[in-house]
Amino acid sequence: MVEYKDMTIKVVGERVSPTKMTVKAGDFEISIDKVGGEFPSPLDYTLAALAGCINIVATLVAQDMGINIEDLSIEVEGVFNPAKFLGQEDGRTGYKEIMAKIKLKTDADEETLKKWLEQVEERCPVSDNLANPTPIKVEFEKC
Repeated sequence: MVEYKDMTIKVVGERVSPTKMTVKAGDFEISIDKVGGEFPSPLDYTLAALAGCINIVATLVAQDMGINIEDLSIEVEGVFNPAKFLGQEDGRTGYKEIMAKIKLKTDADEETLKKWLEQVEERCPVSDNLANPTPIKVEFEKC
């Protein structure tokens, strides 16, 4: 068995305007804007990250279990109230709930797919980060 070690993943963002930012992630650039802006918002990217991660993990778990997936799509929806973000109320500032629906074409039976889904949920890093507290430290450096 291969022994894995902790990896550090880093992105760097540069402000383009009060609502827009360009983020470099490896060799890629991601444009971010406010909700309803010119580019996807951080909230959109959160849901997109979950969909992308579920796809990767679903494929890995299917391979581990010998399941053939012919086609797969994922719809992710989040419920968000902007009141606290806008300084108007107490409560959560993030998503209140996130729902993901995986639609797949496969010949696997229902019981096998239930076990597959349990493993997908258990092994998805983005789902884990959304569902469980992860320490976040925000610092500043004056330039």
